[in-house]
Amino acid sequence: MLPNRAPWLFAALCALPLATLAPACGDDGGDAGSVGDPRCEPIASSCLQRQRGCVINAETDAPECRACPAGDYPTAPLGECAPLPGKTLRHDFGDQTLGPAEEIGSMCQSWLLDNDTELFVNAVELKNTGYYHHSNWFFVPEDHNNWPTGAWLNCYSEGFDEISAALAGGVLYAQSTQTKFELQKFQEGAVIRIPPHSRVIGATHLLNFTPDEVTTNLQMMLHVLPAEDVQLKLVPAQFIYSDLAIPPLQKSLAGGDCDLDFAHRNIFSTNLEMKIHYVLPHYHALGASFDLSVIGGPRDGESLVHLGAYSTDPYGFIFNPPVDLAGATGLHFECGWNNPRDEVIRWGIGDQEMCEALLFIESDMAFSARVGKTTEVDTVNGLEYHTGDCDVLAFPFDTDKP
Repeated sequence: MLPNRAPWLFAALCALPLATLAPACGDDGGDAGSVGDPRCEPIASSCLQRQRGCVINAETDAPECRACPAGDYPTAPLGECAPLPGKTLRHDFGDQTLGPAEEIGSMCQSWLLDNDTELFVNAVELKNTGYYHHSNWFFVPEDHNNWPTGAWLNCYSEGFDEISAALAGGVLYAQSTQTKFELQKFQEGAVIRIPPHSRVIGATHLLNFTPDEVTTNLQMMLHVLPAEDVQLKLVPAQFIYSDLAIPPLQKSLAGGDCDLDFAHRNIFSTNLEMKIHYVLPHYHALGASFDLSVIGGPRDGESLVHLGAYSTDPYGFIFNPPVDLAGATGLHFECGWNNPRDEVIRWGIGDQEMCEALLFIESDMAFSARVGKTTEVDTVNGLEYHTGDCDVLAFPFDTDKP
């Protein structure tokens, strides 16, 4: 585990070959095209879960998932795009210039919200003009730790800490790798509450994969609901497998079973009560799969999230209605790998790997569940499978804290 960059959210991601860095089709908030066509019906639900609209491709005359334009979101039942609800707060973080092949692993960027009252964020949009490899976003009291405003380099070594930020305020958003535009939109009335007198801080990782100097711009939009429209306030959570030892020249898996019910009973003396609203998986270029499934209860064994090989598409999954874990004891998570190199790959940035997931949940308990030590290596269906005990760091979370 990298110091000061976990357990909350994700450290900066791996530097990828040029061929893998091309932006994914439809991830820049462009025109969603012709929508509302009945031919979208077979794929509309899967598009909606990935927060995309459904359009008819003019060339193939077939339905496909595509991002809505900036400021819009996909609606049921056919993935038509509609304006995001609430008041929009916009911030331009300005331009950053990168030299040829330059990488900046830790630049923090700050937005003083100047809010005298609490904000109820139903959606976040992040838009950039390229070279933002990844970023993690938090909100903290505006004077917390006297961290600078604006942008500052080497912020981890200058005192910024993701754990401190998450506990002092909360988690707001995480950017999928290399996306130029991404939407995180919760169901109607579900929000992240930002207390009065807060500011947003993002830990950003920039990478210029070209031989030329480049300049890039970053903007964020918060879509804020009035208090009377708020139905529930969401809580952050995380899964992480940090003791990676991905074997060379083969496919493999790493994962764990996390007992959330035990953690909940240990705090509240009651069985687990939790609903999952949003999941954002995270792995790098060697990632072959990500799975999240239910343990125990009437949904035992049900796969909630399944992703295949790494791509630069936005990775967020929204559940509407949310997944109710009533009767369950926990969740199983695992990442699959395809390592063509002749060396063991471990946890880290550069050419190393990660296996994580950010969640927003409906619960009275926040948690970070981590497999920090591999204790068993078995062969499952011909694949080497690594696992270990999942330690759940859980604590009560008051969504109305000052």
